[in-house]
Amino acid sequence: MSADGATATKPQSYLNPLVVRGRIEKPQPKGLPTVNLGYNELPYGPTPLVVAALSETAQNVNAYGGAGCDAVRAALAQVNGLDADDIICGNGSEELLDVIGRNFARAGDEVLISAYGYIQFEMTTRRQGATLVKAPEADFTTDVDAILAAVTARTKLVFVANPNNPTGTVLPFAELARLAQSMPPHIVLVLDLAYCEFDGFDSAAAVHALAKGYENVIVTRTFSKAYGLAGARIGWAHAPRRMLPGFYAARGMASVNALAQAAALASLADIEVVRTRVAMLVAERERVAAEMAGLGISALPSGTNFLLVTIDGADAEVTEALVVHFFEDAGLVVGRTREAGLEKFLRFSLGTPAQNDLLLDSAARFMAAR
Repeated sequence: MSADGATATKPQSYLNPLVVRGRIEKPQPKGLPTVNLGYNELPYGPTPLVVAALSETAQNVNAYGGAGCDAVRAALAQVNGLDADDIICGNGSEELLDVIGRNFARAGDEVLISAYGYIQFEMTTRRQGATLVKAPEADFTTDVDAILAAVTARTKLVFVANPNNPTGTVLPFAELARLAQSMPPHIVLVLDLAYCEFDGFDSAAAVHALAKGYENVIVTRTFSKAYGLAGARIGWAHAPRRMLPGFYAARGMASVNALAQAAALASLADIEVVRTRVAMLVAERERVAAEMAGLGISALPSGTNFLLVTIDGADAEVTEALVVHFFEDAGLVVGRTREAGLEKFLRFSLGTPAQNDLLLDSAARFMAAR
């Protein structure tokens, strides 16, 4: 307690703030429009069917929409060869990751992730008062042997994002299968496939088939990335049926609004447009990575809609200077990672071809001036 007792009389949060690097809080100096490539969003607007569905559903937003997302679950089951009773929807997969944490982690428990795992895994762990354990990676990729070696008697949850965020790297399916097979059956293994469509649109099918064979494996998915519905906030999980009552108890009663459900249904009906857009973005990813390499900026292999890059031979200060340069030179907002060990990297999502050209031209000017 301070001398005047002020500290003792003020509410104190149990949670510490997250470290944020690379945030630019000033006007664009040239008056240029800003282009946000920092959130891993799809650069294309809603598909035609989504626009129509949103317009129609907007006439009835006085109603919550189905709390159980029955129509969405049925459509997801049909598309993915699953049973709708093994699916739960949430306000983005982020909510479902939190719901899983509320069900299986408490103070004194350990939650295990890879060294550069998705930041939401850490946030979920903190909220439950559990202890976060990070296993080393191999070449910025999840290392199954390292994860298994880090399992202790206190481990209750293991989160693996594949493809990973923020690195973009992909663990081969055979390694995922080995991880599931080797995981003790009382430990919950969560496989987060938020970006899977960018690694092969149908790549998730094998993972869902794998999960069906285990009572401790959960698969989480989202409409935010490949389906371009980040602003709608809807995700889903495929889990052992016996877990779902606990998930519903931890989830908001009507957390997925009617507009989000309508958009999700329409995007599934417009699947060929979605596939075409994903293919376009993957082609842009490979083009941009190759051209960046020619400038002396190397990207990690990516199975996502973003690239994690570093300037060859540069330190974190030069990386920070490039982040600022992108904004001041071209109005481009890119991201920095929060994870220790990635200070020399920056991350950007792939935009339209024109936006990507803007990024490449700005990077060329920066490298020429060094």
